Amino acid sequence: MRVINRKRWIALAVIALLALGAALAYQPAKDYYVKSKLDPQVELDNSIKKMAQVQSYRYVLKSGFTVEGREEVISQVEGEKEQGNTHLKGEMVHTPVDIYYIDRTIYNYDSFSKRWLVIDSGTANSEELLISELNPLSNFRFKNVTAVKKVGFEPVDGTECLVVSCQPSVESQLLESLWQDFDYQIWIDYKQQVIRKATLKAVNKQNPTTRLSIAVEFYDIDQPIKIKPPDITQAVN
Repeated sequence: MRVINRKRWIALAVIALLALGAALAYQPAKDYYVKSKLDPQVELDNSIKKMAQVQSYRYVLKSGFTVEGREEVISQVEGEKEQGNTHLKGEMVHTPVDIYYIDRTIYNYDSFSKRWLVIDSGTANSEELLISELNPLSNFRFKNVTAVKKVGFEPVDGTECLVVSCQPSVESQLLESLWQDFDYQIWIDYKQQVIRKATLKAVNKQNPTTRLSIAVEFYDIDQPIKIKPPDITQAVN
């Protein structure tokens, strides 16, 4: 009887190990199948639409340009957005910046006078006229997109992303007036259908040896974020 029980336990153990092995093998096979079916054009379109609908996110952005091989940093900032409100902090053109855009009002901290400048923008679309650092998604509004290619897969902060390259024509007047030959690379969280990371390169229209580069990462997408105006007890109107 003991021999029979022992054989039974061995058989059950073997079956359990086989089932575990099958389960472990199934998941990679399933992931591979899902990834093989991803259409880069569809995933890009869906992620751009989804990002336009998100209510909040945080981001890190760095921009700069090269002139005949010499690199110059334009900005290196961190920001957060909640509905139409934005808070931005970092450095632009080698100058510290701390800017709030809340309810059509701009709060800009003047590091020289150490006081807040309060500016009533007066229009609903003033943010669109401001620098892309305040509205990084403005860099991803395209008139049309060509040469969409699947580059591969790469993790961003532990999330596996589909990497897509494309060469669109952009809607941003600021970008379009100065630059051409736009070349994007976009890291798409294909499970959530959002953009986690993107890089942009372009060539100056007047001087082809001058090239623009922008890199941005998005996180805390649609997470609770509350942006309040700064303490402006020392403000200049």
